[in-house]
Amino acid sequence: MSADGVPTIKRLDEAVVNRIAAGEIIHRPANALKELIENSLDARSTAIQVSVKDGGLKLLQIQDNGHGIKLEDMGIVCERFTTSKLRTFDDLSSMSTYGFRGEALASISHVAHVTITTKTKDSNCAYKASYSDGVIIPAKLGAAAEPKPCAGNNGTQISAEDLFYNVPTRRKALKNATEEYNRILDIVNRYAIHNAGVSFTCRKIGSNTPDVHTTNAASVVDNIRQIYGSSVANELLYVEQSYPVYPLKIKGWISNANYSVKKFAFLLFINHRSVDSPAIRKAIEGVYTAYLPKNTHPWVYLSLELDPRNVDVNVHPTKREVHFMNEEEIIATICDSIQERLGDANVSRNFMTQTLLPQLGQPSKLRPEESSFKKAVPKVYEYNQVRTDSRAQTLDSFLVSQSPYSLSESSTHKRVKLGAGDDMDDTEMDEDESMADVNDGSDSTTSGSLLSKIDQFRNNIAKNVGEAGSNTHGKIVNSSPSSRSGGGDDGTKQRQSTLRTKSTRVEVRLTSVLQLREEVKKQGHPVLTPIFANHTFVGILDNQRGLIQNELALYLVHFEAVSEELFYQICLRDFSNFGFIRLSNPASIKEMVLMALDDEQELMETTEWPTELKSKDEIAKTVTNMLVSRREMLREYFSLCITEDGLVSAIPMMIKGYIPNMEKLPDLLWRLGSEVNWSAEKECFQTLCREIAIFYSTQPERVAEEEQDLDFEEGGDHPTSKSAQSVHDARFQHMISTVIFPALKKHFVPPKTLIERSGVVVQVAQVKDLYKVFERC
Repeated sequence: MSADGVPTIKRLDEAVVNRIAAGEIIHRPANALKELIENSLDARSTAIQVSVKDGGLKLLQIQDNGHGIKLEDMGIVCERFTTSKLRTFDDLSSMSTYGFRGEALASISHVAHVTITTKTKDSNCAYKASYSDGVIIPAKLGAAAEPKPCAGNNGTQISAEDLFYNVPTRRKALKNATEEYNRILDIVNRYAIHNAGVSFTCRKIGSNTPDVHTTNAASVVDNIRQIYGSSVANELLYVEQSYPVYPLKIKGWISNANYSVKKFAFLLFINHRSVDSPAIRKAIEGVYTAYLPKNTHPWVYLSLELDPRNVDVNVHPTKREVHFMNEEEIIATICDSIQERLGDANVSRNFMTQTLLPQLGQPSKLRPEESSFKKAVPKVYEYNQVRTDSRAQTLDSFLVSQSPYSLSESSTHKRVKLGAGDDMDDTEMDEDESMADVNDGSDSTTSGSLLSKIDQFRNNIAKNVGEAGSNTHGKIVNSSPSSRSGGGDDGTKQRQSTLRTKSTRVEVRLTSVLQLREEVKKQGHPVLTPIFANHTFVGILDNQRGLIQNELALYLVHFEAVSEELFYQICLRDFSNFGFIRLSNPASIKEMVLMALDDEQELMETTEWPTELKSKDEIAKTVTNMLVSRREMLREYFSLCITEDGLVSAIPMMIKGYIPNMEKLPDLLWRLGSEVNWSAEKECFQTLCREIAIFYSTQPERVAEEEQDLDFEEGGDHPTSKSAQSVHDARFQHMISTVIFPALKKHFVPPKTLIERSGVVVQVAQVKDLYKVFERC
């Protein structure tokens, strides 16, 4: 300090500077070993041996079989900022090696006594030199400070003795030798797993058995089993994804939901460099929270390959951390990949159980020969019992005293007579017949609202075809695929189609259809699938929602959205194997499309059709011609029968006993011409199946007249009148409960998108939670 009290700035001695820098890079023996292992890997070594004494403080030695160090380079190999991997600053943007600064050996030489023995494949002998503070020192007092020839194998051996001998405070701060040796083992384990083609060996000096030993031929899983044990290796899932947009490649092995430990084992490599990322660590633990018990953690090994230009490796003295572009997006992508892999493999779970000790009590009165076969049955508490039975009554049986149609109990066939108005004939429906009468409305004009035009598709219910004097006008006939050869225009053949014959199922070998089926399986949700497959139907809430029970939980299901996915899967599953629902009076495609366009115009809230669009007639003709030209394909694959005159004579029978809402037929024909991609096979079948599924999805019929009288043939003690809409709704809900929900249980594979849509499947109650509520009352 000067006389005036102002401190003077002085240049530090170079030895002090180097020692301070060395302390930033070499925190403990494990850091020194990490730098030495990375140098050996940069030298393309295939075998690395590590020897340790007193946790690396007394001796830390590494030997490899890499390309070695040239004799002329040994003079500067331990000087700071001497490297063979970097020439200009711009080289940092494309750095693919582990080392690049040239500080590792220099830092070690400033805090330890370093000895290097190396031999290249072209050299006749090995050379040995000792270093201190970055320069060669004589091996003995009075000898020359230069490398000495000696015997040795190809490669390099580096020994660091008395680590931190000249930094006593650092040496005292380190923990015991056992703790330091465990940190060294952790470094060796990480690089041994990541570098499956390199043999790693780590042992204590004086020990005959290595603590780590891997071979060149071992795979990643073999090394994991060797190091971490079979309990980890047997529960691993392989992850591999590529995302060219970043670009990013993800490879690794993660534990499944059956494995959990108290401490998170996380091995992260970015561009083959062992690093730590608290953000990635926290995000992955968040993914596993939904799968593992509380306060337990997974085992994860991930290798991320990014464009070197997007990674900054020069942000930490020990290269323990790196920064990269698009960090948040990449972390989200990693979590999505792990989530998807865990979801695919989470079909089964293993849980540890403990056998209960038999309770002490009265001696068994069973005979000895019987008692040997008697097993203690653990008590099942009431709140763990599942109250479902296939023979049990549903919720509807408690709310509706009779069938949804309010039919007479005394009638053998349970017929109902529906008065639809003065301009419509009374019809009868026989419940045990698989037939429904529907007027196709082909004679109506295209004026008026869509509802009034399409009313004729639904106002007449089927008569029994075999009944004398029945009116056969406008009926829909269910027929099997074997009746296709009979055509769809002859009324006599339509009546004969009611005679059912067992047809041979067509085996579909189209690659596009098989791929679409496989996509449905892959997109299946692992949690919802068993819920729908094992559910018990409870009841209908309204025209869109129903209740089901699975085990101890009660779920609210939006069956209109679910049925669309159901019919899409049926389209793919029964491709080219549908039955027919035949229209006795075929419907004109042109008129149906005009109806749909009228409805579109009403939605536009305009009085005239937009002039920038083609006229309605031109659009209807185009759609008609398009569907007529493809009628053979539609008939063969989808049982959608279209005549040469542009009339729809039959639609596919997706599920026996289910007839779609015919109000949507105009929209179906219009969308087949406007929404289907006819240019590519796979996209064509996919969009076709989707449009058919939308048409068949559950939707109640609308009734034009608000109130209509419902007269009963029998049963004077029943109500004398009901609204037509309530009757239609009751019939619709009965069809949902008896047709749609059994099909969901038998065939449905719920996709993952269902859980993403709000309100489609909602758990509304749980038996255990209800018991807790009752206990508080």
